[in-house]
Amino acid sequence: MTTDPIVTSGRTEYTVLCDGTGGCGQRHRHTSPGIRTAPCGATYTVPDSAETGADTS
Repeated sequence: MTTDPIVTSGRTEYTVLCDGTGGCGQRHRHTSPGIRTAPCGATYTVPDSAETGADTS
């Protein structure tokens, strides 16, 4: 799974490409890192920006 942090309205959201086991191939948005279940039913871990080293500024 690839995760891209984005900043919207002063908060960080995470877009995740749902391409793992049981994934639907779409991008899902989450407002916090951790283990999440996508609308399609796939479950995955969304890493935070500190873990990925991504720049959210």
